[in-house]
Amino acid sequence: MKSRNIFKILLTSIFILSFTGCVELNQITQKTKTFINKTFSNPNEQKEISYSKIKSDKPVLLIILDGSGSMGEKDSSGKIKMNAAKESLKDILNKVDTKKVNISLMAFNHGCGSTKLLVPPTDNINQVINTADKIEPENKTPLAYSLKKAGDFIKAVHQPVKIILITDGIETCNGDPVYQARMLKQKYGADIQLYVIGYGVDTFTKKSLEKIAKAANGEYFDAKNSMSLNEYINKISKKLKIVSNNWNGDTFKFNINFDSNSYKIKPKYIPQIKKLAQYLKNTGYGAELQGHTDSTGNAKYNEKLSLKRAQAVVNKLIEMGVDKDKVYAVGYGEYAPIASNDTPQGRFLNRRVEAHIIKDGNLNISHLNKINLEKKTTIKNATKYSFIGYYKLTDPKRTFDQYHTYLVLYANNTGQFSEYAFNKKMTYNQKFSWKYNKNSETLTLDFTFNGKYPNNAVFKGKLTGNINDFYASGHWSNGKPGYIHIQRVTRDEYECTQNNGRFINNQCLY
Repeated sequence: MKSRNIFKILLTSIFILSFTGCVELNQITQKTKTFINKTFSNPNEQKEISYSKIKSDKPVLLIILDGSGSMGEKDSSGKIKMNAAKESLKDILNKVDTKKVNISLMAFNHGCGSTKLLVPPTDNINQVINTADKIEPENKTPLAYSLKKAGDFIKAVHQPVKIILITDGIETCNGDPVYQARMLKQKYGADIQLYVIGYGVDTFTKKSLEKIAKAANGEYFDAKNSMSLNEYINKISKKLKIVSNNWNGDTFKFNINFDSNSYKIKPKYIPQIKKLAQYLKNTGYGAELQGHTDSTGNAKYNEKLSLKRAQAVVNKLIEMGVDKDKVYAVGYGEYAPIASNDTPQGRFLNRRVEAHIIKDGNLNISHLNKINLEKKTTIKNATKYSFIGYYKLTDPKRTFDQYHTYLVLYANNTGQFSEYAFNKKMTYNQKFSWKYNKNSETLTLDFTFNGKYPNNAVFKGKLTGNINDFYASGHWSNGKPGYIHIQRVTRDEYECTQNNGRFINNQCLY
């Protein structure tokens, strides 16, 4: 590099001298050096934190973020990788319990020797998020150098360090990341844990990244798209036990319980609601608030009571500044207990509200709570990506094992479905369209998707019920009569089935 710069300087000097004939070479050299430095400086480059300033009073989660050029490309779901990585970090960092761990950020995006410590160990989550937001993808992938810098960090911090490396590529700076990973483990042993997430990588890159994780006795996770990236970051955080006790994946457990036959929120639970409000405002996500009761009393009454409990929490969230179009209430009555209803303590635990986070598009559900599919109504103010809910479709004439389908409905009359028959997944996340005719009060489900599926895959039927639980009686497009039952389900149940699990007694079983 030095010889190349000298060559450029000499050429420039000769060129200028040929016209002036009277400028001193040392003056030209100095000006040319200044010009060259300005040319190669990057105004977006962030300064590195001095390792002498590193202090931590607790274990550290070190996030190493790949800021190479390929992170500016789209993943298989059409999302820009860097944006998805930033969103996932924002999600998990807002769930971290900073009493358990400090957070630190390291990143590379300015060439082979560019890996820098951008945020020292801190409990200031917003500092980490804001710094990560400034990273723009460009240049190469110095994985080996990054792991070496991680070693320097561990040496300086004097605390156990958990490392999450998020990358979409292999080493491109002639380093040996496998060797560096092995050195980390040899030097620091139990004080280090390495988790490598390959984001949208090919088979060759996957194998290379697996070797890096294995060399440090760590784990590798293969994220195909933004959803699985978020899932794996949450999974790692849960394994490390660094998230707040309120969180179980994307379910926020308020630990709010109600007196029997009451939907009044006790003052001691307000701080829990504030935690969720802050998370929703920081991430921009939405939430379905699910109310529950014990089995005492009439089932229909309990369903109404559970909805009132959920709505009470929704009202508090809105008071705390959460967008009213980002949260809505659903009542499950007594049908989803988490404890036995045979004991007073069990019944107390069942009288609760949970929040299930919704990340699929933008919620715009100001009218959703008013929808009753028996009436002539439409979803107003719906954007293209407005999320309605997760549903389970069953045929009462066949058992669940023989046939069922899980649906995701969007307010722009589209959705996705996964179809199961005899416990085998027949189709996975295929698109379909739906339409509700407010005049005839009929629902049309079109699974043909532009002729891709058989012409008998269109159902049209009269509806009874409400947005959480409804029946449709009608005919398929081949003339055969049909009768389907559609029930709203939780995100937990939907994701369980997508991963080939069975959701039984409010638990995912594999």
